[in-house]
Amino acid sequence: MSSIHRPVIGISEVLAEVNRPHAVFDLKFRKTNGAVSVRSGCTRLQPTQVNRLNDRKKMNRSGILKCYQPGERKHFDCYIDLIVQFNHLPVNHLL
Repeated sequence: MSSIHRPVIGISEVLAEVNRPHAVFDLKFRKTNGAVSVRSGCTRLQPTQVNRLNDRKKMNRSGILKCYQPGERKHFDCYIDLIVQFNHLPVNHLL
């Protein structure tokens, strides 16, 4: 029996891509209540502070990714540990 190799993306690559200026991405993630949410055409909510490095450190400590979905005009938070897919690729949280 042959196994099919599906490409995956590591969480560090996901965060690097999300933090790129003007990055647009699709997310599939679990909510804290167990429901699955799919959001397309998202951007990272840009910090209003002058110190962007400080904002990135806060994101990493809290584990929350603050996003905006322009097509729906919605702001939403996503726990980094609960991301299932990024741009339709399964996320490996160990990479």
